[in-house]
Amino acid sequence: MEQAKGKETNSSSGMQEELQEILNQAEVDYDRSQKELYRPSTDVVLYSACFFARRALHHYLFYYYKKFDGPGSDKSPHEMTIQEMAEFCAKHDKRIGEIDFENMHCSRSDVLEEEEVFFCNDVDKVNSCGGLAEQMRDIVYG
Repeated sequence: MEQAKGKETNSSSGMQEELQEILNQAEVDYDRSQKELYRPSTDVVLYSACFFARRALHHYLFYYYKKFDGPGSDKSPHEMTIQEMAEFCAKHDKRIGEIDFENMHCSRSDVLEEEEVFFCNDVDKVNSCGGLAEQMRDIVYG
């Protein structure tokens, strides 16, 4: 019986570490996006700002998805779209359901390995995506 308890603790500890790693990546991506967007508009590299805002949003959602043990939670974040995770997470947290993901002007997925490279070429559109990442960030830490 004690051995089973020990395994549960290790498993729980492993899950906590995995969740923390997902959050750490989300924070790195969020910070990189924000730093890019805080530059003067003529100096903003839109590809970078868009890419990192999408990745941050994706990782914040994936954190919640894993936390609620979504179906297929053994998948990597690159196997899940933002839409898939948002729909699942909205069932578990009404605040996520209140976020209007229609503001994303792309396929609402992370830059997957097989996905065609896509980014918004407009500061306002990239700011919109960054705002979605910020809303998810507030939920995660709120």
